[in-house]
Amino acid sequence: MKKFIVLSSFLSVMISGFAQEAANSKIQAGLSLSSGLNFISPSTNMIERNGVGSNLGVGMAFNYSFTPSIGFSTGLIFDFETLKYQSSPSDSLFYLYDNDADIYVKKDYMSEGGALNSSDAVLYRMNSRTQKPLYLTIPTMLLFRTKFIGYFRYFGKFGVKNSFLLTNKINDNGANLESIDPNSTAISMENNNMQNTKRNLALYKGFVGISGGVEWNFTGTTSLVAELGYYYGFVNINRGDALGSDSDKNKTIFTEFENGSPSNFQSLDTRQNQIVLKVSILF
Repeated sequence: MKKFIVLSSFLSVMISGFAQEAANSKIQAGLSLSSGLNFISPSTNMIERNGVGSNLGVGMAFNYSFTPSIGFSTGLIFDFETLKYQSSPSDSLFYLYDNDADIYVKKDYMSEGGALNSSDAVLYRMNSRTQKPLYLTIPTMLLFRTKFIGYFRYFGKFGVKNSFLLTNKINDNGANLESIDPNSTAISMENNNMQNTKRNLALYKGFVGISGGVEWNFTGTTSLVAELGYYYGFVNINRGDALGSDSDKNKTIFTEFENGSPSNFQSLDTRQNQIVLKVSILF
């Protein structure tokens, strides 16, 4: 019995020592891996959500403690995402592209040697689209933590997640038309890895988020952290009207024709929400 009491006391001291060492550390930094689901909410009647997209994030995590229970959490994350949408049943969406899979923007159409005067221009009717953007994400979150209970402590976060577009690939499902006429013969076609596509997404997107999780201090100041979060997008993820005299100059998608030429260019107003599971190892 005495040996059991001595052993229990020794283990209690060890656990308290490790927990206190982790609790006294003002700075934690390490690696993170996250996976999640993307849900888009179109604000335009031109498009609809087409299933659920995905998110894979790889990067670094950083925590700074103001007090043992309050801190600031940030990091640097590369987010590989998939976004899916389709045209609504009542609308037809078109764009022009050339043999190099380069999608024309509106400003290219009427210029000398532009899309409408090029023998390489192909009219495409888009039925559905999958976008595969890469973002650099910087979260800025307030961190609230409990005291250690043994090797474990629990936390919650609230703040803003900021994402900046690096690259974007587009895969479309639809049909090529035989001429620049929406009523001409259509031939089913998948357009993969289309070019000139960074213009389709805004350079910045922001989320307001909340998350919670548990931190396991398994040795010294090294911890394994798991958290689950929900992030609500508060800005349009597609590129909107451009500043200046020609607000349509960067747009690629149109819905109508006027005198045989594309007209009524569209800005696809879409919000994005995420559910993300994140695992980090912090030192």
